[in-house]
Amino acid sequence: MFKFDKVDLQRITVSTVGAAILSTICVLGAVAPARADVATVQVVQIAK
Repeated sequence: MFKFDKVDLQRITVSTVGAAILSTICVLGAVAPARADVATVQVVQIAK
């Protein structure tokens, strides 16, 4: 029978925090090039 104890709670907590951090890194990695493109377009518009 499954027994839920402190070690299981710690494993779930560490896994959840790790997944949240990796997800944030992936989202920021996907957004950064898009933001750089927007900044480039704004610089080009200002230069004209």
